[in-house]
Amino acid sequence: MSVANATNETDGTAKGRAPWMPFWGTDFMAATLGWSASERGAYMILLWAAWEGDGLPSDPERLFRLDPDIRSAWHLLEDKFPVYGDGKRRNPRQERERGEMRESGKRNADRARKAAAARWDAPSNARSNAPAMLGSCQTQTQTHTQSLSETEPIRDTLNGVAVEPVSSVNDPKPSRAEARPRIGTDADFKAFWDIYPRRVGKGAARAAFFKALPLLADEMELIEEAAARHMIQAVEAYASKPETRALEQKFIPHPVTWLNQRRYIDELEAIRKAIFR
Repeated sequence: MSVANATNETDGTAKGRAPWMPFWGTDFMAATLGWSASERGAYMILLWAAWEGDGLPSDPERLFRLDPDIRSAWHLLEDKFPVYGDGKRRNPRQERERGEMRESGKRNADRARKAAAARWDAPSNARSNAPAMLGSCQTQTQTHTQSLSETEPIRDTLNGVAVEPVSSVNDPKPSRAEARPRIGTDADFKAFWDIYPRRVGKGAARAAFFKALPLLADEMELIEEAAARHMIQAVEAYASKPETRALEQKFIPHPVTWLNQRRYIDELEAIRKAIFR
């Protein structure tokens, strides 16, 4: 029986179907430490079947027909695919990925529509006269530059008060992290806050959290949608370490300090080394 037949025969459709599935290798290896190769293979088969078919049938016997190893690994796999309200088994992490892909697709489509509308709503004569206007602007700029070099600096006036003209020549350029829109959600910060072992300075921690996400994405070479997930993974690793749990509260750094010192990078590097050693 094919994957499509096994997963879609209940409704004949494959909602949210995509030709590729988001897969985070480091997270997968961390979640399956100690598993055999056949158990990991069975897990991958079910992940793809759930992605392809928008969920899995709730009856395990139908899943066992996909591959013999699924039956023998079911004691590990069952908790990975709980039954949802619609009667299908779903992987919670996969469903979050599916939702993020849909939202990202909607945002990209909206941006494309707005950009196209802005281009086509521009006056046609502005487009047709662009070369002539450019030549005129160049002539005016040359004349204005020459006059500036021969006279004292010009001052504009605002309500009768002289002000220096604004120049952007020496203005510092915003960094990549500062220039792009905020990534992450309030729910992501709440998850971080609930896990961190010392919850003080929530306002400062929130600002530091959203500032840290693009830095994390850049340093670890992640797509932006993955930054919050990796941050949560890092704080979980930090909070669960025996040495952290043994510390008195006063010796645990404030969350804003932990974020600003980029200690999450240390935790993620330690996770990677543990998996690939």
